[in-house]
Order: sequence, then structure tokens, then C-alpha cells
Amino acid sequence: MENGVVHDKIIIGGGAAGLMAAFSACSIRLDAGESPDVVLLERGEVPGKKLTATGNGKCNFTNKEQSAECYRGSDSDKAYRIINLFDSRKTIDLFKSIGILHRERNGYCYPYGEQAKTLRNALWTKVISLGAVIEPLKKVTGIEKLNGIFRISCEDGSVYQSKKVVISAGGAAAPVFGTDGSIFGLLENMGFNIVKPLPALCGLTSDFKYLKRIEGVRIKCNCTLYSKESSKPLYSEQGEIVFNKNGLSGIPVMNLSRFAIQELSWGNRPRLELDFFPDISKKDLKNYLFSLLNSTVVNVGDVLCSLINDKLLRVMFSQIDLKFDQSSVTYDVKTLGSELEKLVSLMKGMELNITGDTGFENAQATQGGVILKEINENTMESYKYPGMYLAGEVLDVDGMCGGYNLQWAWTTGYIAGRS
Repeated sequence: MENGVVHDKIIIGGGAAGLMAAFSACSIRLDAGESPDVVLLERGEVPGKKLTATGNGKCNFTNKEQSAECYRGSDSDKAYRIINLFDSRKTIDLFKSIGILHRERNGYCYPYGEQAKTLRNALWTKVISLGAVIEPLKKVTGIEKLNGIFRISCEDGSVYQSKKVVISAGGAAAPVFGTDGSIFGLLENMGFNIVKPLPALCGLTSDFKYLKRIEGVRIKCNCTLYSKESSKPLYSEQGEIVFNKNGLSGIPVMNLSRFAIQELSWGNRPRLELDFFPDISKKDLKNYLFSLLNSTVVNVGDVLCSLINDKLLRVMFSQIDLKFDQSSVTYDVKTLGSELEKLVSLMKGMELNITGDTGFENAQATQGGVILKEINENTMESYKYPGMYLAGEVLDVDGMCGGYNLQWAWTTGYIAGRS
């Protein structure tokens, strides 16, 4: 116990949401002509460690293209209403005010120097200059409210007291950066309604028997996810995917991973359909391939590998009766047409069963957490515990790739800190 000291506000977790909460909490007190009394308890040695790794170290910190569909969870509409209280434009302006200019690529916003650590360092030093106290190596193991005061216990035996508290301890993704999901157990014990945390934005595994033959292949296609129990698509997106020996990854796969993982958690077996020629109909593609092969004596594979990766093409050929190294003139017209029909079906709809995911250790975000019904969307305050505010990944919201998870952290952290 800090000799009976009761702080004005304690922030648990010094990631993106926690640092932003500290910034806004200190700023509003200073704007009112008062001295801030804000303590940030950080589990690691320094705050914002995960932040320095985002965007492959370049820190895609927000995105100018915003919609409710960018924020997934039990209430996307409420999440988007919250986002609009402190949107990407306000985020960009705030970072500009502390020395972070941005550069934009297709809506994706990065620090001008494209180094994540510069953004973390600018926010960290600004928070300290505003008067916040950062206490490192403080893993919180208990939270309780007694007589209107929050009592926060840490693993090292220290105890802090505060009138208000912000929970911004992150989720369970990327535990190497100190987010192991233990905060969910504490909140559940306090009576919060929590959607089971699962990985999001991660690679998927498959039992497709040809994976080792196409390991390392990068290819643009349309990815559509289905439940085994339905022909209705769960999610679809175009972009570049990457095959590996156990499955596949890439931005489209990461964006649909939360839906596949959800299906698996329910005992369903999702399947992924890959269309390598999304802009051409089956009929037109077949007619084009037929005319191409019918006018040459070159081996079939040599003609077609200019259209699609040769490793992938060989896998497709192993599933039909055309030979990669055989000339098309050796086939009669009927056989050639029949086998091209099969080939086009694979080119326009290769199917892979999804068997699992690459785990929290390889995930960029957590799906699940405290449901939004538990909080006031204008303040981020808990209905159950007045004076307690929740921000960032601890809530049941996970964003798409492209800076959306960080925007959720900035928005909720800013609102919680000011409240």
C-alpha cells in the first residue's frame, strides 16, 4: 500500500489505449488548471512494446477509410458510433500536435519516417511531460472496489488505490509483448459478461495434401469462406495470399480468420474457396484456354504457366487427366474440353478445408472480451462499476487489417482518459 495514498486515476496497461488514456487524462486536468494525478501501471519494462512492432515496424496507426464493417464483434454499430466520437481525422491531428506527421497510402496512415518506435516514443515522452507517473513491472493480479475506492493489487505485493481506474491491459494476442489475457479472468471474477477470447488476424491451417508442393507461393485471388453447414458465404475478400507447409496467410486470410476460428470453436468445419481469376467467368476462361491450347503444339503446362504460378498449376494438373509436359495436340477435342472444364473449376474454385489457426502467439488481435453492453458508449464507463472505464482490446471489438485495431485503441483510450 502506498501509505494510504488515493490517486485520482490509475491506468492498467501501457499499450496504445493506455498511453492515449494517460495523455487525455492529464490533458483535461491541465486544461482545467489542475495538476494531474495519473499513474500508469505497466506490466513490462517499458510501455508500448507491442506498438513498436505494428505494421511490420512501420506502424499503420489509422486508416482514413472507415465503416462499421471494419470493426467486428457483438455490436459493430455501437463500436462504430464510439469510433466517430474520436475518429481518424482527430487522431491524425493529435499526433501532428506532438510531432508525428503522417504519410498515406490508399487510406493507410503511417508516421512520416515509417518507424513505429517514433510514434510510441513521442506519445510516451509526452505523457510523462504532462505529469503522468509510469510504474513498470507491475502485473495486476487483483481489482476490487471498497467504499467507492478501487484497490489494485500487483504481483510484486504492491497495492494502489484510486478514485477511478482505466482497464486497458490488452487482450491475449502476441503474448511475447506482455498481453497474456489474464485480465479477462480478473474481469470475469468481477462479474463482467465476456465473450470467449479467440485469436483474430492470424494465419489458418489446412489439411490440403499438396501444401508442401506450393509452400512459399504468393498469389492474388478472391478468398471466400464458407461453413461446412451452409452454402452462404461467411466472408469474401480479394488480395494476395501466401501458402505455407501447414496452411496459408496473407491479408485476406487474416481478415477472414476470425470467422473461420469462430466456426471451429462451434465445432463446424469451414472451407475456403480460392478464385484465381475473379474477373473472368468460367465460360470465358474455358473458351480462352481452349483456343490457346488448340492453336499450339507447345506442352500444355508451358502455355498455361504464364497465366498462373507453375507450382500451383502442377498441383491442379495432378487432380485432372491433363499432363503438364504433354502437347495439347495429343488430345482429342472432346477430352481436351472435358479436362479443361475440370481445370477451370479448380482455377475458379480451389477448395481447402480449414482445420485450425496459428494461435494467439501469431495473432495480431484478439476477438472477444467484455461485451459493449457493459459500457456507456459516450464515456467508456462500466455500468456495473461506476468510476471504472474500459478501453482497447479488452473489449469485444476486433478490427480488420489496416490500422483499425489501433484506431479502436486511440478512440477508446482518449474517451476513457477524458471521462
